[in-house]
Amino acid sequence: MDRRAIIHIAALSLLACQAPAPDRETLHSQLPERPYSGVVRVGNTYYFSGKVGVTDATRALTGARTAAEVQNIMEAFAELFSELGLEFNDVVQGNVFLVDVDDYAEMNRVYGEYFVSDPPARTTVAVSALPGGANVEISFVAVRTTRQR
Repeated sequence: MDRRAIIHIAALSLLACQAPAPDRETLHSQLPERPYSGVVRVGNTYYFSGKVGVTDATRALTGARTAAEVQNIMEAFAELFSELGLEFNDVVQGNVFLVDVDDYAEMNRVYGEYFVSDPPARTTVAVSALPGGANVEISFVAVRTTRQR
């Protein structure tokens, strides 16, 4: 490696060390006994903790319970997105956790109603249990674009 290359690498390393870290902000804190944040923003990227949609009403359902839980979750995210100036089309990654993989089609049908075009990347996994006896939990990552709001 010649001397100019070494100087160039050293200069780049120095610049990287001086570059400001992206700003990080906790937007929705949870209760102290829950060691996580509901929403964390880093730059233009928003990381949303998972939400469950189980309620007394959904627990009482004998059919379409997963659909009702997904509807509750997505409406809760819609409210939160609105508060933060985001929309579903800002979502770039979704994570879905299902207690019963046989509920996939039911979940997918309701989930898809919120992403009519350009749906985000998504991971769906089956798990043995979720908080509160929920059937489904969903989390998102969204990126605020530079478009006007």
